[in-house]
Amino acid sequence: MSLPKQQDTAGRYFINEALNKPELLKEVPNPYDHLVTSITNILNNCPPKLPWAGSFGGGLYFGLFVGPTSIAFLFLWLSKTHPDLAIEGKFPADYCKEYLSLNQDTYKPEETPRSGCSLNHEYMCYNAVKACLTKDLTYVQNFVQNLDKLTLRPTFIEVLFGRAGLLSLMRTIKYWVPESGEILDPEIDKVIEHCLSYDPWTFGTSPTHQKRFIGAGHGDIAIISNIVMTNPAYAPKVQGRLENILALQTDSGNWLSCEDGGSDLVQWCHGAPGMIWCLIPLRKYYPDLQDKIDAAITKAQRVVWERGLLTKEPCLCHGITGNAFALAEPQRSHFLHYATPSIVRAGLADGILERSSDNCGVWRSEAGRAWGWMMLDYERAGLGDSVVDIGYPGATNP
Repeated sequence: MSLPKQQDTAGRYFINEALNKPELLKEVPNPYDHLVTSITNILNNCPPKLPWAGSFGGGLYFGLFVGPTSIAFLFLWLSKTHPDLAIEGKFPADYCKEYLSLNQDTYKPEETPRSGCSLNHEYMCYNAVKACLTKDLTYVQNFVQNLDKLTLRPTFIEVLFGRAGLLSLMRTIKYWVPESGEILDPEIDKVIEHCLSYDPWTFGTSPTHQKRFIGAGHGDIAIISNIVMTNPAYAPKVQGRLENILALQTDSGNWLSCEDGGSDLVQWCHGAPGMIWCLIPLRKYYPDLQDKIDAAITKAQRVVWERGLLTKEPCLCHGITGNAFALAEPQRSHFLHYATPSIVRAGLADGILERSSDNCGVWRSEAGRAWGWMMLDYERAGLGDSVVDIGYPGATNP
């Protein structure tokens, strides 16, 4: 087993050998085995102990993006989808607790220029995941009491650094701890109203270099999906923005990274894959737009199928794993075949795959591949639609 032999002229993606030859479709007969291998790799390369072995940012913690809290979030979801999966005599809930016990409480609650206010913010993510695991409302209170301190970048609305990510965290806390709704619901509406007070939504770390991103990583689609998924009553108020995004789809089926143009990427953070991840859960809230949404998804899947076998190390944010779940079977399994642990290991060793700056986290490395295997095995077990029931970590989770 190996990666495809040919790449596009820019070296961004592998030529999909099955594009016009269905007989070349690959299969993934054993996602559970790959899940176990991937988790074992995490435990070996970034075990739940100090000093922390994570490579991103010199080993700093960045919430659900990368770091031990990111891995804890994977094990939190595994405690629901695979509660009896035992590795070295421990279960997912055990590992979740261990990865939440690595001095996260030393990270300060204030927002910093580097942390943003949500999915990159260690304090907010730690308290959110800890609340989900323990059901202890103390951590919910810690989360809520810090919201008013997150004022350094009020214009950060997008999902990774901004308010949309806060909505995702609060929605996930409510999912795991339903009784937290009484505490969180008023705060959810405040955050949504804050988001809606800005138009257009722009993002940039410098006030003089702002862009109107539209993709899932920093743009409108993930903001819309998090507003509507967190409080569906706001769906009519963002319908115009959603219709604008649908109208921006190019003839190829892709979306450029920015409203005024930008890069033509095919990955979750910018382009068709992230759009599909967000449109699927949004669909039910817009019955009058369902035909348009379905047509957009079908058109987008064609460009993912053609250009989505990326040469970057497979991950959720900008790699094969994230792109695979923008597709339906059997195309999904064909993509995931190239993200199996043995092929990734060989591709990195040979330099065919571009190595990530992170070696373990759920957005950009091994924990993200494990997340994909968790989703695929969940579906193979007939438990439901993993894109809807599990979603993208921190962005489209229930």
